[in-house]
Amino acid sequence: MNMSTDSIKQQLENTPIGTYLMAHGHFGGSINATIEQGTLKSIDWANGTMVLHSTTYNRDHTVDIGKVSYIDDSRSGPGALGSAQAPDLRQVGNDWYRGDVKVE
Repeated sequence: MNMSTDSIKQQLENTPIGTYLMAHGHFGGSINATIEQGTLKSIDWANGTMVLHSTTYNRDHTVDIGKVSYIDDSRSGPGALGSAQAPDLRQVGNDWYRGDVKVE
């Protein structure tokens, strides 16, 4: 998904400071797409940059808005949306459970 720079600017205009963002794009001279993420700290429209504060590393990253392909604002912090592995099946009597959920 690639949004136009105008669409990204419009999205940022409507995003409150402090919102957790994942900015997808080509940053730091990378060939492949990468992600810069953190809470939105500020936007410098004159220089075309935004500052994201990393909650993991407690530092700020300046991101070139022109290099952003799209912005995901659906998350509340870093990390995966869900578990990469499901709990193992286990038998209790004649019943089977996956974690604490009975498998029917």
